[in-house]
Amino acid sequence: MKILLTVNKTLRRGSKIEEDGGHNNLYLPMMELGHDVYFYDTVAPEQRSFSKVIEDFKPDLIFCCLTNDSGIAPYEPWEEIQSETLSGRTKTFNWFCDDTWRFDNFSSQACFIFHACSTPEPSYLEKYKKLGYENIILGGWHSNKNFHPYIEFEKKNIEVSFVGRIDFLRKTYLNFLESREIPVTNIKNISREDLMNFFSESKIGLNFCVNPNDPERKTQMKARMFEVPAANSMLLTEYHQGIEEFFDIEKEIIVWDTSDELYQKIKFFLDNPRVAKKIAKNGYTRFLKEHDSKKRLEKMLLEINKL
Repeated sequence: MKILLTVNKTLRRGSKIEEDGGHNNLYLPMMELGHDVYFYDTVAPEQRSFSKVIEDFKPDLIFCCLTNDSGIAPYEPWEEIQSETLSGRTKTFNWFCDDTWRFDNFSSQACFIFHACSTPEPSYLEKYKKLGYENIILGGWHSNKNFHPYIEFEKKNIEVSFVGRIDFLRKTYLNFLESREIPVTNIKNISREDLMNFFSESKIGLNFCVNPNDPERKTQMKARMFEVPAANSMLLTEYHQGIEEFFDIEKEIIVWDTSDELYQKIKFFLDNPRVAKKIAKNGYTRFLKEHDSKKRLEKMLLEINKL
């Protein structure tokens, strides 16, 4: 299949510009699956004219992850994609990432520009259908196994880790743990390569599901919930509705709801590393089976083609 991949290749975080997941988690796996892929970088495209790219490349599918945020991606070709969808010449698809807080003001309108779309939230499939949008697919987060160094559980040198921005709520949880003599190694603003290495070095990877960007402070599905198991590490995540669609709770990952429950579970697994190792192994096995980028994309491309 000829796929015109239309996503941002880089992402600005403060004053730093870093590589985003489009290259490793989309472009390379699609190529490995045998597709002919043209990467249109919505941050700095080699050919600015998207129409010219369509004319020259003649794709079977335009696969997008558009944000409608010019600060992230200034060259998102909305008008050209809508025109291509209406023409019926080429299937168009968009991967939505933040439906728990962007559905009402973005996804619910933008979906109609595409032939098909995906949501990372199992509970939102019905929301799209209530709008009259039927071509909605469950698109869980994923990660490319080739970029996760494998380290045996016993050889990992970080007990508990967290990667990400420290807002007030997250700081409250981390301070609570530290007051009970459970320090969490935290790191932020690192390259994707260092990020994958950090996950691999951690026995327990902590995840918070509340998005600081959401004014209502709802929880959402996060990429970290898949990247930690990809590193053969045990995921200890704040509960979010729908995670049981992707992992078996208590067997492949561990969830928590309150600060006290978080503390009790970390303490248990630090005291019982063999149990933590078993859960990490189960999560890693499930990741390889269903959540590796190549596996996820192979399944999704088949679903898109059926629509």
